Amino acid sequence: MKRPHSDPAAVFRRLGLRPESLIRLALPQAEALGIRLAMALEELGGLYLAFGVFLQWRSDLLSSGLIEALSGLKVFPHAHSRQAVAEILNSRLGAPGSAIAATLSDQPEWVTLNRTAWRARVDDLAVIVEIAAPPPPQPEIDAFLRGILALGTPDLIHLCAPGVLNQFVEWLQAGTEIAEERNFLDAIHHYGGNTQAAYPIPVPHLCGPDLLVWKAIDGTPALDLVLKGDPNICTLIASAVFEQFCALGMVECDLRLDAMVLTAEGKLAFRRIARPGATPPGLTAAALEYIAAAIGREAALSSRALLRLAISYESPVLEKELIHHLSAVDPELKVQRWYPPSAETFEANWRAITRLGGVSRSLFLDAFHRNVIAIGYWISDTVRVGAPLQDGIAEAQWPVVGRMLRDRVKEVMNTKTATEWAASSGLLMLGLLKEASRLASEVRDNRLSMGFDLTSTRDHTETTRPNWLLPLGMLLLAIFLLCLRWGNMAPALLTLPVQALTIATLIGLFWVVLRIR
Repeated sequence: MKRPHSDPAAVFRRLGLRPESLIRLALPQAEALGIRLAMALEELGGLYLAFGVFLQWRSDLLSSGLIEALSGLKVFPHAHSRQAVAEILNSRLGAPGSAIAATLSDQPEWVTLNRTAWRARVDDLAVIVEIAAPPPPQPEIDAFLRGILALGTPDLIHLCAPGVLNQFVEWLQAGTEIAEERNFLDAIHHYGGNTQAAYPIPVPHLCGPDLLVWKAIDGTPALDLVLKGDPNICTLIASAVFEQFCALGMVECDLRLDAMVLTAEGKLAFRRIARPGATPPGLTAAALEYIAAAIGREAALSSRALLRLAISYESPVLEKELIHHLSAVDPELKVQRWYPPSAETFEANWRAITRLGGVSRSLFLDAFHRNVIAIGYWISDTVRVGAPLQDGIAEAQWPVVGRMLRDRVKEVMNTKTATEWAASSGLLMLGLLKEASRLASEVRDNRLSMGFDLTSTRDHTETTRPNWLLPLGMLLLAIFLLCLRWGNMAPALLTLPVQALTIATLIGLFWVVLRIR
């Protein structure tokens, strides 16, 4: 990466000036200010340039004019040399590494702020060799935190707030360790491999603490498809973002079009994960509820779910305050640009919770909103070149929900989980047998339990349970356990009927238990 400028204050002073080139272009004030900001960050380089990347698509911090300007930020990070990569392969892998090093491409496959990747071959297989850039030293971070305070322009001073700068440092650290990236990729692979999008699968015996090797993923670049006006690519990206957030327990903190391709099979594929961040456990239901409520424009429901994501519990006081802020957020007019309604809703929610006092800024939640806003702009870019006015974000939720429901059904049919279900069902069986034994003893002694309906004016007695209830419960339990144990062995034509029978018997068992009293 370019060496940081020695005097940030001198560069930032120029932000208050209007260069002749910008005057001739007659740009709106916000966009002109954004271009000057981008020019300053590019000139300063180092962590200042990384800060500009961090700010891209951040509509909680920037107006649309500034976002438009920063989207064109010129990023040219420093790349590892081919020789340096070859030395790492030789030292880490020995003879196999030397064989891979001999096939390295002449130029890097990609260079980002924290990664350099080269194409190579293992036997007849095309692979990617990714090397981690060294993390910025703490003195450099401290110097940046002091230097950025010189950004004194009134319209930009809020970017120097402690919460923003602390989150930027957290964002930097999210992509530091290459081992962390591998952990996320392994977790996605263990999820089953049948995700909405395809992801790299590391080759275990070729990976090390500072390098990853995986099979190369090829396809049509997502950037090219957006420029051609293909609206479907944006829907696929939105589905992948929703699935990451709701099902995979992660969020990509630096989602970029050049990191994704559309494979020959028509599936979205991530060629790399730049800065993976974890989402807190136990928030799947709140995430699904928030996405559905935001797309459906249900302000009360989306506010409640958004608060659960932000603070992990419900607070009527904060919910009321959030709804108040939400009502005060006016939709921002995007100049000469159609913007998807669902993205507008997510943007309004994001800006509203930013105004909420006492709620810390969570990187995973800000990164999720940032990704949705970016997709909104990409959809808008497809419309600019002739695509229909199609809200791909709204269309993306149902594939994710459907996939999660199918996975839950498969879990029920999975023999690996049958033992756990059987253990829980064994408690139910024990209760049923105990009830059956008590009923048998009552019948034997001719002393069936009697119950009185005190809510009725009729003076009569009746038994508390029908005689057929317990035999029915035992039959349903037997069918349920049989489906769990051998349902996956059913022919393909009977798979759906068996799954439906399993769910029906489970519902029936709950009904039987509730009737026993």
